[in-house]
Amino acid sequence: MLLIERDQKHGMVEVEVEVEDSDDLWHLYNIVDRGDRVCGYTMREIKVSRGTGEERAGRRRVYLCISVEDLSFQTFTDRLRIKGKVVHAPEELNIQGSYHSFSVGVRDRLKILKEEWLSFHNERLAASLSKERPKALIVTLDDQDALIYSMRDYDVREALSIKSGITGKYADSDRPAAKGEYFAEIAGALSRMLQKEKAEVVVAGPGFTKNDLAKYLRERLRLKVVEDSTSSVGEPAVRELMNRGTIQKLMASSALVRDARLIDELLSRLSRSPGLAAYGIEEVKRAVEAGTVEVLLLSERLFKSAEPVERRAIEDLCKKTERYGGKVYFIGGEHEKGRQLVGLGGIAALLRYALN
Repeated sequence: MLLIERDQKHGMVEVEVEVEDSDDLWHLYNIVDRGDRVCGYTMREIKVSRGTGEERAGRRRVYLCISVEDLSFQTFTDRLRIKGKVVHAPEELNIQGSYHSFSVGVRDRLKILKEEWLSFHNERLAASLSKERPKALIVTLDDQDALIYSMRDYDVREALSIKSGITGKYADSDRPAAKGEYFAEIAGALSRMLQKEKAEVVVAGPGFTKNDLAKYLRERLRLKVVEDSTSSVGEPAVRELMNRGTIQKLMASSALVRDARLIDELLSRLSRSPGLAAYGIEEVKRAVEAGTVEVLLLSERLFKSAEPVERRAIEDLCKKTERYGGKVYFIGGEHEKGRQLVGLGGIAALLRYALN
């Protein structure tokens, strides 16, 4: 994200940003809340009144401000949609109070106006402005299937599935050619993805097929490839890689790896030393008030969906935790570890000592 301007006017904090990549759209989805004002240039269908009635005059690029009522992030199109009522527009359009949706993509500029920027919003904005956001492409495969995953700062998603087509009917003499076609298709897919954005490449799976593919990629595409063994392919293989540390080394500065490490520590304490962990709003609040919270874990999904009064109460817990020397981490809800925190009520804490 590119920060264009930050200012305070008329009791509201204004931040103007430019979207640089699809990761920024996810950050914006978490920064913008219902009730905020969002302004920017957008396409709007303009109608003019004539003597015979209303007639359509086509689409026009105009500068609008809306009061946000709904947001949706469409990962498959890399578009962020922000809907709300128009609160500012050129007078001649006569559209004040009507609804409009911004469809935000890469290179678009937006101005966001909030009455108050909470620590959650500031942390998100800082993350979006950081240029150190590692990405990885993970190929998990055997001699039948290859599944390619895109791992970003905030989630892991399946990008492509490829079938080898190699079956028992192939004679031994035909298998090398079929395997070559299989590898060529995988290499072509990776090449197209890497042309869009740079990423580390990890190849993993059971058996020796992964080793053969890694060699093929090094020789044909001159790629730097990390190899690892897993007992399966697909999502279970990705979990193995994260738990064993392969991904943690490559994506050490990513929020995804940080989240996984913190949730693993929470679950470990709950099973082995339950007195050193707390979860659920009431239990965590009691621990915060006692000054025993070392790390406060808060689900972004919980914070995003909370009503303003509840959000301010959670923000007070965050401030009090930091006042007593603890740290606060907002955990993404789009990956497995984040969903585990949601299942625990969306809020948890690692404690310095057990509460009586």
